[in-house]
Amino acid sequence: MNRSQNRRNRIIDLLKIYTEGSAIPEDEQELFDLIEITKDEKIIKSHIKNLLSEHKSNDGTPAVKWGRLFHKIVEEKNSQPSHPIIRKMSWTRWAAAVIFLLLGTGYYFFSAHKGQKERRGLTKIEQTKTIDIAPPAAVNAVLTLANGKRIILDSSGNGTLALQGAVNVVKLADGQIAYRGTSKEIEYNTLSNPRGSKIISLSLADGSKVWLNAESSLRYPTAFTGNERKVEITGEAYFEVAHNAAMPFIVQKGDVEIKVLGTHFNVNAYDDERSLKVTLLEGAVKVERHGNESLNIQPGQQAEINRQGKMELNKEVDIDEVMAWKNNWFNFNSLTVPDIMQQIERWYNVSVTYQGNPGNKHFSGIVSRNNNVSEVLKIMEQAGIKFKIEGKNITVL
Repeated sequence: MNRSQNRRNRIIDLLKIYTEGSAIPEDEQELFDLIEITKDEKIIKSHIKNLLSEHKSNDGTPAVKWGRLFHKIVEEKNSQPSHPIIRKMSWTRWAAAVIFLLLGTGYYFFSAHKGQKERRGLTKIEQTKTIDIAPPAAVNAVLTLANGKRIILDSSGNGTLALQGAVNVVKLADGQIAYRGTSKEIEYNTLSNPRGSKIISLSLADGSKVWLNAESSLRYPTAFTGNERKVEITGEAYFEVAHNAAMPFIVQKGDVEIKVLGTHFNVNAYDDERSLKVTLLEGAVKVERHGNESLNIQPGQQAEINRQGKMELNKEVDIDEVMAWKNNWFNFNSLTVPDIMQQIERWYNVSVTYQGNPGNKHFSGIVSRNNNVSEVLKIMEQAGIKFKIEGKNITVL
């Protein structure tokens, strides 16, 4: 057995001891030292997943002092010069998210920081008794057919919704919209998912799958013909494109086109964002502006185009943060109050007003999108930001 495998086995043993609450200080120090040496996140993730599978919802809190564990790991990693701490913490934040599920929604990983000063830890949040806003309870998406007819999907039964040429539009048992059949006719449908709606998924005629975030829409042909597959997006969507070398798949937003053959990627193209972002999870993508520059991005990279049209390549991206919305999480990674409230507006279908300047303090945290809005706001309230909820309006004090 090689040295690397010996270290892995030792980490597994030490994690078990620590979780059981029987680790002595020497065991703890050895554990943290080995974690820093190996930098193998899979061991931590696997251990936490095992805990999650064994834990019952009515069990008490496990003996392990999770706050101390993560404080220690973060301190160890923070002491090493290199990239900014936010990028080095992505797997730790993922682990914390799983623990939230394990311990219940009253626990949050919290970090508020301004400049170089940071606070971290696990904070117990008591259930609020004030006026509150619940998360979306249904998919309120609307399907607009080629003839202009609108179908409200939440009130539509499962089965065939419409016939578009020779193509059947079907609502599946899980709520997904799917297109079945082939046609030489080109007819366009639009799927719109408004604010305050759960995520909706769509299976296109070629087998490609799309997930739409709240306040997003997709315009697409009911069948693909010719030498390309082109769709148009507003808002945010995640794509898993069926491979077809003879017919590239193109996602268009304004003068920006994303060209792929078969791949998995996320597009954040909200009009009120500071930039358009294309993040690649698998395969290869080319992002270009009409008559201007283009970028080829690799998995784990992100192409970003600001409002002035400048294009940049980000080579180190926190994929967990990018994909949090699809996995039903808010993942705030060093965001300002307006940045966070922008996401809250879309998900809870609320309006936000400010009394005074919200400032430039940055916050980080991971919270389930299944929580009431007050639970999400606790992240910032821990740092002194106050809120008032009146109907569907939230005032930042």
